[in-house]
Amino acid sequence: MNARPDHALGCEVESHREVSAASVRQALGRILASDPFLNARRPSQFLRFVVETTLAGDESQIKEYLIGVEVFDRPSDYDPKGDPIVRIEAGRLRKKLAQYHSGPGANDPIIIELPKGGYVPAFRPRPAKTDLAAHAETTWAARAKHFLAAAAVVVFLAAAALAITYYLRRRGQLLHSPTTIAVLPFLDLNGQADGYLGDGVTEELTTGLAELKGLRVVAATSAFQFRGKSEDVRKIGQALNAEALLEGGISRSGTGLRIDAQLVNARNGYNLWSKAYDVQPADLLASEEDIVQEAARVLRVPASATPRLMKRDTENVEAHELYLRGRYLWSRRDLPDMQESARLFERAVNDDPNYALAYVGVADAYTVMAINRQMAPAAAIPRATTALEHALKLDPNLPQAHATLGLLESQCEWNWRAAEQEFRRAIELQPNYAEAHHWAGLNYAMMGQFAAADSEFRQAQVLDPLSLMITEGLAENFFFARRYDDAIATVLNMPDRSLGWVVLAHAYIQKKMYEESLHIVPESADAKDPNRLRLKAEALALSGNRSEGLKILEELERAPQNRNANYGVISPADLGTSYAVIGEKEHAFAWLEKAYRQHDPPLAQIKVDPRLDNLHSDPRYTALLKKLGLS
Repeated sequence: MNARPDHALGCEVESHREVSAASVRQALGRILASDPFLNARRPSQFLRFVVETTLAGDESQIKEYLIGVEVFDRPSDYDPKGDPIVRIEAGRLRKKLAQYHSGPGANDPIIIELPKGGYVPAFRPRPAKTDLAAHAETTWAARAKHFLAAAAVVVFLAAAALAITYYLRRRGQLLHSPTTIAVLPFLDLNGQADGYLGDGVTEELTTGLAELKGLRVVAATSAFQFRGKSEDVRKIGQALNAEALLEGGISRSGTGLRIDAQLVNARNGYNLWSKAYDVQPADLLASEEDIVQEAARVLRVPASATPRLMKRDTENVEAHELYLRGRYLWSRRDLPDMQESARLFERAVNDDPNYALAYVGVADAYTVMAINRQMAPAAAIPRATTALEHALKLDPNLPQAHATLGLLESQCEWNWRAAEQEFRRAIELQPNYAEAHHWAGLNYAMMGQFAAADSEFRQAQVLDPLSLMITEGLAENFFFARRYDDAIATVLNMPDRSLGWVVLAHAYIQKKMYEESLHIVPESADAKDPNRLRLKAEALALSGNRSEGLKILEELERAPQNRNANYGVISPADLGTSYAVIGEKEHAFAWLEKAYRQHDPPLAQIKVDPRLDNLHSDPRYTALLKKLGLS
């Protein structure tokens, strides 16, 4: 083993090349989720950028200029001599790392440092206490021959005092370390097929716990991966990187509800707390609030971190149930469920016109349908905009409303800086909101700020570790950054490629691996899926069967009103991109211009999508970039 001696500690420290990348990334995730870094966006991006660049083997590229451009948004003519931003922020980062490693990260097995005089991080394992003890024992044994018995007793007492002091210090640090908790799906004990009530309780408890400053709360979408699975709680805790799990069930009895809740130590499976509640639907929120407060008490969350009273925004039980059913369907994302979720949210606001969260639900449904090619933007975007205006008028500090407005501004209106401000506001209001980080990453990716995007996607992964959509976003960011091998590896490591296969196919095509791109389509993908047809057209045209590829694209053009019964809208931006891939420049610009006129969300990728690289020299491409505020 190649190692350098650390004389101060009397042990050897491995170089970063001998510490596994996986262990470094795990350590990085813990650092970015800790109190010193959780709301510190710039230091987090700085650390993420230098660590990931080093792990990719490109540490020689980590220079002050590159960091200024990639992390701190400096222009291409940035001069580090006249602008000390990187040096100042490096000093701040070193202080935050020291604060972390002496506090919440005092027991981390891997130490990440930023040595003075440079920007390349160092990774080393924390020296084992047994190594230090052995070193001390050997040293003192050699010296013991020269001391009287009385002196040996003094040394022993001093060592004991030191050990007690160390223990008390460590104990104090551990007691104040943030705890990670996940709320597992509350079971519907009546056996209802839709399960919306249990899911609604789960999401509301997750939101309530997320407001506790002493907790990191795993997003509900990751916790929902364990719905109906009888796995050992210790395995679930490991998968979610959670130290505590809140679980339970809900059942109806006549007009009333019964909620059973229990808090479990995910490390050993021991029950920490449990309680049953018999309530009327109108009192459900009060029982949820009590569960949050009890969890805070048991987990020793400081009193100063106790949240304001949970609020639901409505006292109308019927409107609330409509909202819960809408959220349940919205999370499924397929077209019929998305359409029904929009109807349910609209019924909820009709029942209670002051229900701010239900207005956000309306906006979420129409915004996502526009972005996912499930509804024409001209019909979806105005409805989403109106709903958000109502939500923010009712509650200007609703984090979900700010996050959705950011998504709408970014992907549908192409107001990139306005979107960034909305995401920042959402994260300020609720730092544990994974979707805000996810969508902020998407916004940065569209602007070509890949390091900032990567940082946001990684933070979203910390909060929502099993989300396939977030992992797909990370893979897309690699693809846009022309890091095709990283994009491919990210998708291949996904447990379910039902989302990531499109990114995987695009990466294979960019690497001229046309056969592979045709064979990775999952069985669940319909033969008439426009994504599948366009990818097939591109692969065929580029591998020698140009006429067959063109025929497929022409058939998609002729689809009635450019629609597909099962998949909604056939995107003009998608068609233009496919034509660009196979070299049909005139067709490409015709469809891209149509996409601009229709505010087609996929056009947001125009600056970064490598499939459009052969259009860059054309003045029409530059003009389109300028129209989208991306020049």
